[in-house]
Amino acid sequence: MWRLLLPVLAANILSAVPTLAAEAFVGRWAISATVCNGYGSTAATAPLVASDKSVSWYGDSCRVHKMYKLGQVIYLQALCADGKNIPITFDARGDRMKVTWASAKPEELRRCR
Repeated sequence: MWRLLLPVLAANILSAVPTLAAEAFVGRWAISATVCNGYGSTAATAPLVASDKSVSWYGDSCRVHKMYKLGQVIYLQALCADGKNIPITFDARGDRMKVTWASAKPEELRRCR
């Protein structure tokens, strides 16, 4: 009897565990597909690489300090390797994302494939 119930119990337990979806901004982003594998020093020549704990873009490597979401827009406070604490805004919609890095003008990036 246990042999019959074990698969049912296992399925019930697994379905009760919540799945953690990655945030929409996680991944590699760039202004154009030709920049996706680059290592440039400007927004136009460097890809943005984001995880749920760190973000790097054109020379800045930062650790996510605080994060909150308002609607679809994600606001980060990031502590960078140079000691600066900067605000970053991500507005990801599908394969496109508007990024505001510190006080720079917003840039529209595309997800790298």
